[in-house]
This record gives sequence, structure tokens and C-alpha cells, in this order.
Amino acid sequence: MRKFLVLMAVLTISGSLSAQVIIREDSQLFEPEEQVYDPYLYLTPFSDAVGYSIYGSQYRKARACRSWGANLCLVSAPLFALFACSGIGNDSPAATLIGVAGFAGSLGAGIPLWVKGRKQLDWMLDDYVRRYAPKPRAANLSVGSTASGIGLALRF
Repeated sequence: MRKFLVLMAVLTISGSLSAQVIIREDSQLFEPEEQVYDPYLYLTPFSDAVGYSIYGSQYRKARACRSWGANLCLVSAPLFALFACSGIGNDSPAATLIGVAGFAGSLGAGIPLWVKGRKQLDWMLDDYVRRYAPKPRAANLSVGSTASGIGLALRF
């Protein structure tokens, strides 16, 4: 069974590598010289300069919300949890109560801030892509001559 799986993996990899060869219109095989940028597959968030120049204070507020939320959830909540655990270990109900209240408050305030900032930044990124990203070309289906006769050619 293991040999069969290894054979199937090798065949799949070799098939996908050979499928990357592209046929030109003059029926000559060639390897692609450069990778074509596809904004829908390789989308990266825009830089701070672009965010500040297009969205201004809205971008600054969204980044601040996301940063404060992440810091409250990832830094202060674990610290309050450790403080509560140390209060339990030392039989100090005041320290335990402060730690539990701080932990709940940090998560209660941090999660909504983090989500709100992330949603605003995602909206800005989607808006930026909708307004400024290059539009994909439409696929073209045509009938014409091929290397083996007449057939359909899909170009995109």
C-alpha cells in the first residue's frame, strides 16, 4: 500500500510539473519566462503610506483598534491570568479576584476591538482592490487550427 501511495505521489508531482509547459499559437513549446502577477491569488495588504494617503484617519483608527485589541488579548490577559493563578496559589482572594476581573476585562475589551479593527482594515483592502487593482482579462473560446487539426482553443 505504501509503495502505491509513493508511486501516486510521484506521478501526481510529475504530471503537475509537465502541465506547466505552455503551448504558443505557433505550436512551439516553451517555459514561461516570468511569473504573471495575479492580484486575486497573490494579494498582499497595501503599505501604511498607501493606507494613510487614501483613507487617512480612518486607516489610523482601524490600525489602532486592531493593535490595542491584540495587545489586550495577547499581553495583558495572560498577565492577569498569571496574577489570578498566583493569588490562588498563595490563598489570596483579593489577588485572585483582581486577576480574574482583569483577565475577563482584557478579553472582553480586546476581542471586540481586535475584530472591529480587522474588519475595517479588510473593508479598506477590498475597497482598494476594487478601485485600483488591475482587472483580469476575460477568457476567450475560439475555433481554429491546432497542432493536430481543427479544434477549440481556450485563451485566458
